[in-house]
Amino acid sequence: MSGEDTRRDLLVAAERLFAAGGIDGPSMREISKAAGQLNTSALQYHFGGRQSVLAAIIDRHHRDIETHRLGLLDTLEFAGEPELRGLAAALVLPQAARLDHPDGGPEYLQIIAEVTARPERFAGCFAAASAAPSMVRWRGLVTPFLPPAAVGPPLHRRFAAIRFLNGELANRAREHHRPDHRLFASHLVDLVTAILTAPVSAQTNRHIRSSPPSPADR
Repeated sequence: MSGEDTRRDLLVAAERLFAAGGIDGPSMREISKAAGQLNTSALQYHFGGRQSVLAAIIDRHHRDIETHRLGLLDTLEFAGEPELRGLAAALVLPQAARLDHPDGGPEYLQIIAEVTARPERFAGCFAAASAAPSMVRWRGLVTPFLPPAAVGPPLHRRFAAIRFLNGELANRAREHHRPDHRLFASHLVDLVTAILTAPVSAQTNRHIRSSPPSPADR
């Protein structure tokens, strides 16, 4: 078996165990054993630490997601002024396509949801995903549609939409019996559109004005 085959087997085993037990659950030795490696230090030898394993899992799925999302954004911009639901679809659909992907797609969705839910714990992986060209472009295109108070801190409306999306997709990915995701994906686009444009209430604005900024918001 080549080194590349070994790396792939290790990543597949890590995806499966991370999805089942959480990113902090399985040990490196357990993953190596699940991949059929006699050397229980194989995962650490090929990838280093846990964060590097996570980064490699995310990278192998993000290549297809990037191509898909950039294509959708190209189509929207070529057609003229992008409309918000189209931009919401460009966020949702490339991720939702992983639900049917036979090579670790559902496992990836559960992993990226945990990374997004715990951005400080997995800061390196979260930052790399956020810096992807399609996400930088998407954030710029969607910003004009947001209520002014929701563009940046402390509300982080775009991040709220992304975290909601990933959580819903992770829940769906655990339901292995679902044969058709078209209605689910379309409804998810509707919900993400609503989150992005939800009005900022007078009460929330009062809290914003009266609350000192947190270190994360500075």
